[in-house]
Amino acid sequence: KPAAAPGAAPAAAAPLNIRFGSDAAYAPFEFTTPSGEITGFDIEIAKAMCEELKANCTFQNQAWDGIIPSLLAKKYDVIASAMDITPEREKSVAFTQKIWSAPNKFVAKSGSTVQTTSEGLKGKLIGVQQGTSQDFYLTKHFKDAMIKRYKTLEDAQKDLVNKRVEVVFADGVTITDGFLKTPAGKDFAQIGADISASADPELLGRGTGFAVRKED
Repeated sequence: KPAAAPGAAPAAAAPLNIRFGSDAAYAPFEFTTPSGEITGFDIEIAKAMCEELKANCTFQNQAWDGIIPSLLAKKYDVIASAMDITPEREKSVAFTQKIWSAPNKFVAKSGSTVQTTSEGLKGKLIGVQQGTSQDFYLTKHFKDAMIKRYKTLEDAQKDLVNKRVEVVFADGVTITDGFLKTPAGKDFAQIGADISASADPELLGRGTGFAVRKED
């Protein structure tokens, strides 16, 4: 095999391609613009990482209830979707270091006197997005409440407006920016104190990270 000519440039490495999956219904962290583009805080972080890596990156929408199975099936390479880092999820995937953390909030009609204790929420209809850390927390700590689970947080918020549930429990930043600060949430407010991850780290995690397959 002939030697390379002196001074010849080495062959260019193939560009790195990274596919991100995101449940883009969780503003301000991931959501779709009116034109259909996926955007948000997590997406901007991902794009900054891709720029640093000089990688070609793509983003696709994925419903939350199938987000880990689709990663393991190699539909995409990274979950960028406000996912709490919990011991249970670490059995299936590997996480980056923590990206951000936020408290959780209970929201109800303004002026509500409902107490956010296990006794205060006994028999109350509480809306929550299914399969989330908030869902697991309610299931464990509010056994006497009536928990109604939704595919998206937006659906839970709509039922709160339409009086089909009395309370919604969710990530505090998302429900504040995506509901309370919008016209739809003008008649609603937080009830009780913030619930931080320290209330149950096993279920609420230690902040959020991006998730990848363990072999990656």
